[in-house]
Amino acid sequence: MPLRAFLTAPAFRRLRSRAGLAVGLSVLAVFIPVLCAVCYLAHQWFSASAALERGEPRLARLLGLRDAADEVREAREIAEAALSAAVYSGEMPADRIGTDLQQRLRGAADSAGVAISGSQVIEGKQENGFEQIMVAMSFEASHEQLQQLLQILAQQAPAVYVDNLVLMPMRARSGGGGRLIVQARFCVLRQVS
Repeated sequence: MPLRAFLTAPAFRRLRSRAGLAVGLSVLAVFIPVLCAVCYLAHQWFSASAALERGEPRLARLLGLRDAADEVREAREIAEAALSAAVYSGEMPADRIGTDLQQRLRGAADSAGVAISGSQVIEGKQENGFEQIMVAMSFEASHEQLQQLLQILAQQAPAVYVDNLVLMPMRARSGGGGRLIVQARFCVLRQVS
């Protein structure tokens, strides 16, 4: 059989179509896993890019904080120094602080020329990480003496706060002459550990 007749014969065409089908299936068998791998890698790349975009502002903030660490540390030290000047340490017992406050109030009253008729440590409250330690005090003073006493207390450290102040004029019959009866509650703060 001549070659031309063999190539045009129906048996050869079938053979040729089978060979084409086998080659096509072989190409698909290789191409489909490669296509799946490319699609998987593209999906991973887009997911990673989206995660980076979402995390970029956070990363920028963290880098900014890292760069500002020295400034933050200095600000913290300044704040802690100001806090220690304004409040008592949590290591000091509350009863000792109350006694210290009474002594400080009596010293300030003596400096202002005020006669204290009574003082007592009373229970305060805890709030926002601080405990109030209060002293109720009653005394007699003129307007000037009261002002001088409050100015002396304003300069002390740890700070002494006026929680309550009740002023009553003395009766003229008892020789008050512009003097006041004062009932006050003073407090200091103690840092709760």
